[in-house]
Amino acid sequence: MMSTQEIRFTVIEHEADMGLEIYGRNLAELFMHAGAALFSLITDPETIAARFTRQITMDNEEGALVVFLNELLYLWDTERFIPGTFSVLEKAGRFNIVMTGEAFDPGKHPVYKEIKAVTYHKFAIKQENNLLKATIFLDI
Repeated sequence: MMSTQEIRFTVIEHEADMGLEIYGRNLAELFMHAGAALFSLITDPETIAARFTRQITMDNEEGALVVFLNELLYLWDTERFIPGTFSVLEKAGRFNIVMTGEAFDPGKHPVYKEIKAVTYHKFAIKQENNLLKATIFLDI
């Protein structure tokens, strides 16, 4: 099992949207870093306490990272859940992602950006040296 450690990502400037380049040693790390990157754009990760958990299970298939990030946005929109840490277990072609976090509190959590969706526009996962790099664009 892997847990969120150092978040590896960069923001890509784009005319109407915002892009991210996310790095990881493997797909499990990409999922962890992508989730952490997404929510670091929404609020300050330092303000998120580990009060309860949510779990998402994903098939390891093309586009699963985009689906996962949109699932996180769904939890944010419907439950106001803010994940702070991510653990990923890959087994038999599936990812089990466990997130710890808490409910949004406007007095505690600043809102930086409202993100509508994660898109497939220019979505790619490529090997770069000894890392995987995912390119993802967000509809803001």
